[in-house]
Amino acid sequence: MSNGEGEQLEFGETYPWTRGEGESSPAYAAFREYMLLGAENRSLDETVRVVGKSRSLLSRWSQKFDWVGRASAYDTYMTTARVDGEADAYSRVRNRHLDVAEKLLDHLAESMLLWKPGHDPSIRWTSAFTAAAKVQQTALTLKENLSRTDEEAVNRILDIMARKAESE
Repeated sequence: MSNGEGEQLEFGETYPWTRGEGESSPAYAAFREYMLLGAENRSLDETVRVVGKSRSLLSRWSQKFDWVGRASAYDTYMTTARVDGEADAYSRVRNRHLDVAEKLLDHLAESMLLWKPGHDPSIRWTSAFTAAAKVQQTALTLKENLSRTDEEAVNRILDIMARKAESE
């Protein structure tokens, strides 16, 4: 685990934004309000307004308990967690899309082997190949812009192709 400054936390260590040694409950509560204001709105004056304590008291607490550094560590941690979460989500979506596209392309390749000579499945083949390519493009560009989920689209295409194959 990172402490917000790139260092690893050892088991039992706390994050810099947790209550520090010697920090009273009121001081910590004020710090939390300061920290949770967010980087854009964070100031002692705003904290004074929110917690209703004097500016001089909050200033002493801020200096004694390093509010600026602790809040910065919290901001860094939260930003990293958000970015890591988004990257993980994009990776899962991308991998799922690529798996579905591969499944569809494998099915198309197998179906092509069963086509009878003189059979022209170009419209179905083109539709299915276009769908698979769109799924791959979506996955590779990390976009989710399909009107249906990828699995529903593939299943619909596979059903259509199976019905057409049975009718021939």
